[in-house]
Amino acid sequence: MPQFDSTIKHIKDGVKGFTIAAAVKNIEGWEATLEKVEAPAAKAIVKDLENLKKHLQADPINGGQVKKLVLKLGKETAAFAGKSESKNADKIKALGEALSHAAESAPDE
Repeated sequence: MPQFDSTIKHIKDGVKGFTIAAAVKNIEGWEATLEKVEAPAAKAIVKDLENLKKHLQADPINGGQVKKLVLKLGKETAAFAGKSESKNADKIKALGEALSHAAESAPDE
């Protein structure tokens, strides 16, 4: 999973600086990576990423729905990290925590 550092950096820098096109491209990269993982948790994350992508491309964007999905993805990702025996488990956990923190700090809309 090559994009841990860049995804975490974008999330920590504030997702408002992440254009919709860049966010969608990043999501598609994660979908492609996770589709290769044979685990129910990975499949659930892919489904939620697809949902997030749809919400980000909607006009207008429903900020409340995006926030809920990002929070859910953060929790799912952190839980997945806890079960992962991968050498990237720490980075998976950091990504999940960054997503959760971003969602929890975002204003309610």
